[in-house]
Amino acid sequence: MATRTALIALTALALVAAGTAPSSTLANRPLFAQAGQQPDEFSITLRNAAMHQKVGMPDFLVPAGDTELAAAARSIADVLWNDIDFEREFYMIPRKSSAGIPAAPITALPYDRWAELGADAVLVGSVTRKGDEVVVQLRMIGVRGASQGKQGFGAEYPNCRMSNPRFCAHSIADDFHKEVRQLDGVARTKLAFVSDRDATRVVGRPSQTQAQGKEIYIADYDGANQLRLTANRSLNISPAWGPGGNLLAYTSYLSGFPDIYITNLATPGRALERPAQGDANAQNQMAAWSPDGSRLAFTSNREGNMDIYVVNRDGTGLRNLTAGRPEADLAPTWSPDGGQIAFISDRAGTNQLYVMNATGSGQNRLSGEKADRPTWSSLRFIAFTVGSGPGHDIAIWDFNNPGVKILTDGVGSNEGPAVAPNGRHIAFFTTRWGKQHIAVMDRDGKNIRQITEVGNNTFPNWQPAASR
Repeated sequence: MATRTALIALTALALVAAGTAPSSTLANRPLFAQAGQQPDEFSITLRNAAMHQKVGMPDFLVPAGDTELAAAARSIADVLWNDIDFEREFYMIPRKSSAGIPAAPITALPYDRWAELGADAVLVGSVTRKGDEVVVQLRMIGVRGASQGKQGFGAEYPNCRMSNPRFCAHSIADDFHKEVRQLDGVARTKLAFVSDRDATRVVGRPSQTQAQGKEIYIADYDGANQLRLTANRSLNISPAWGPGGNLLAYTSYLSGFPDIYITNLATPGRALERPAQGDANAQNQMAAWSPDGSRLAFTSNREGNMDIYVVNRDGTGLRNLTAGRPEADLAPTWSPDGGQIAFISDRAGTNQLYVMNATGSGQNRLSGEKADRPTWSSLRFIAFTVGSGPGHDIAIWDFNNPGVKILTDGVGSNEGPAVAPNGRHIAFFTTRWGKQHIAVMDRDGKNIRQITEVGNNTFPNWQPAASR
């Protein structure tokens, strides 16, 4: 049995443990034949990422008379369907299209009905109780030809929680993608973002008029469970997840000037950290974590103009990487190996995309387009905002095929990209629905999904993959 731990769940203003991910018993899974034998055709199809099978998912089987368990089973099935569909590794047959096909155990599956819908396989699930926990079994069964009745995936999750069926589904989805496609899914990850939905007025910030407050919010990757993290009636912006998913840095005007604060989500109530040690003459913002979590890069005006600095997590080792130039250098982002930092500079007359070594040497311009807010992906591209306004778009600089490619479609203004930990999706904020809202799209610019619906919401940041 493989036990996988998962990210703690969030509550407003504090964070409480939601337990570990369900244990997974990977039983009876003939994805490959025994040693020395060739895998069967169905197994090869599952392992070939170029072939997107059509997969159906009927309602999960539930013991009769247990209405609470039936509701949990519906939630698990619906969320699991969406999680698998999100990664586009399979064509998921809409559940409305298959609503007329009754749920049935594997021994009684109506293969002909599923074949009529074009299904190559069916995900068959069952849910039972075990004390206060829920046991979920999931099997992927072939429908067509020689694969009919063959199992391509089998797992049991014996300790899901009735109180949190969504988390159970997310854990199963990540496990399914890892086992079947060797893909690190993002179902258990979260988004941090900025919102003015609380309509508070800023206190403690020197200004002629009290500006509208902005708070940091956190949500599941799909927009569910949107919960407020800060509640200080200040201006809180630019959230940045640390490696491991428990540390969150952000810029706040809590002390009357912008400084970088770090909160540890695993220890609610712990004092906030301020590694950049700002004051009215040393204003710090736009923090970015190094991949190993030991340092932060950020923007500061402490030497007269805006430069890129790095500092150790404990506040030691402060260093200016772009000293000696009068131009503004902003918005750093680390390369996945920690060896380089991309940033924005106006040294050529407008804000453009640059890259340098993490020591500050080798500063070179990547792109001549007007740019803002870069984020570096492990898939060898940098996503950033491009355009002179009033509208903007999301673009990428692809190191595998050097050049700029615009991903969004010019509808509204699209800004502030954040790349998912697996590099397959990009979160950003957009005005295409009127106000500023968080959206998520695939790496190719397709399948734009609205994540927020209340207030104005900006500058998302995608949590690193949850621990397994």
